[in-house]
Amino acid sequence: MKAILQKAILLVPLFFVTTILSGQTPDSLGTDDKPLLNRQEATLLNSFRKNKQDTFDFKGKQIAFVTGSTGGRLLAKSYYFKTFIKPWIDKGSSPQCFVVQLTAEERLKSGGYDAIVLSWVKLFTDKQRKKIISRLQLEMKEG
Repeated sequence: MKAILQKAILLVPLFFVTTILSGQTPDSLGTDDKPLLNRQEATLLNSFRKNKQDTFDFKGKQIAFVTGSTGGRLLAKSYYFKTFIKPWIDKGSSPQCFVVQLTAEERLKSGGYDAIVLSWVKLFTDKQRKKIISRLQLEMKEG
């Protein structure tokens, strides 16, 4: 009986994650490195934030992904989903999703990014935020 209960406890979160993905497979996540999220990526990231106070919606948004203890490392979208999202989904868990919304001025400077998603960042200062925005601006000019 205990083994059945343990299996049920493991399957319930998996059911919710697959329901959230609306029948999509994790293969539809991070299929490119364009900053504009596809429908499945936006839906999944929104699901991680459903209990948060802010009302940020990932749909139709351009997102930069950042990691490192001080948030100094920009990630490609495909790498972010492969490394920071899919392993959690495979375990039936939800990763933490911290969002830093950019102001209108920051969006212009960054080349159109709406927000920065932080993964495993311990301390993200205003100084680091400005550096990331400058790096995004530089990448847009080079790309």
